[in-house]
Amino acid sequence: MGRPRSADEEAIAGAVLQALVERGYDGMTVDHVARLAGVGRATLYRRWPTKTAMVLDALGRGRIPVLEDPDSGDPQADFLGLLRTLQATFEREHHVIRALQIEAARHPEIGLALGRDFIRQRHEVFVGVLRRAATAGLLRATSDLELQARIGPALLWQDLALSGNEPDPDLPRRIADLIFADRAEPRRSKR
Repeated sequence: MGRPRSADEEAIAGAVLQALVERGYDGMTVDHVARLAGVGRATLYRRWPTKTAMVLDALGRGRIPVLEDPDSGDPQADFLGLLRTLQATFEREHHVIRALQIEAARHPEIGLALGRDFIRQRHEVFVGVLRRAATAGLLRATSDLELQARIGPALLWQDLALSGNEPDPDLPRRIADLIFADRAEPRRSKR
């Protein structure tokens, strides 16, 4: 009967991202992806109307996870946890993210699709955490939560992609410290 559909989809997702990194978007052919995945071309044409749809689907299959809002009751811990998840993803998938940056510059439709179908969801999770923090009076500034939500991911990516240094495991905490107000130390009672 062949492989189960989910096994095909995982193999295809890996093949799509491998082809994107190795050959770029223009060089990523359906024939090459099908060969890498061990499936027929018809399998790809049936499931995805465009190469862009195929790339976005491949990204969404766990390689770059959807961010869930932890809403633990501690917005600063939630923000820090999200930054750590993002940092680990950037470290693990930097080659795919770099390829996407290049291809988004060459093909604006890829950048638009990434923003609409991929980045927006993750950004909204950060904004939601920051809204709770603002309501609780935990932020240094509350004037532009949209911008603050972009700071962490941008600094993490800049540190990994442009610094040439080993990733700084303390960077997520340092970023959170820039955005969140210092917590007051509990007062000790005098006896």
